[in-house]
Amino acid sequence: MAIGIIGAILWYVMSSSISDLMDQNGVSEARELPLELASPSVDPLYSLTLIIFVVTIIATLIAVFSTLAKNPAGLKNAAIGIVAFLIIVGIGFALATGVETPMKDGEVLSASGSKWVGTGLYAFYVLAAVAVGLMFFSGIKKLIGK
Repeated sequence: MAIGIIGAILWYVMSSSISDLMDQNGVSEARELPLELASPSVDPLYSLTLIIFVVTIIATLIAVFSTLAKNPAGLKNAAIGIVAFLIIVGIGFALATGVETPMKDGEVLSASGSKWVGTGLYAFYVLAAVAVGLMFFSGIKKLIGK
């Protein structure tokens, strides 16, 4: 709760100081401000975001590992899930093709990067299909059960 209050205070300070900077520089949108002008206002909120992110990851890892330590059968199920996910990613990697792709900003996405994007898309499609299939199966199972 304290972090939320600090975040709200920093957000208020940031938004009022950015509004003042926009008025002083005659711009209508915050993205038009030069970075060196906006940075002192945004840095504290950015730092808080990083701290919250790190604390959340640490708390999640502690909760997961403590639960797995208390329940060894859960460790087996977690391992099965991880292996299944890695197999799906492997299949997506095998299906993906990598082609150098020019991007809008003038940069070029490497063939390797393109292959990993394709891998992510294939893995997403497979996981989405499995999720939809399981929801469909569960619905049919409930209809038959009644």
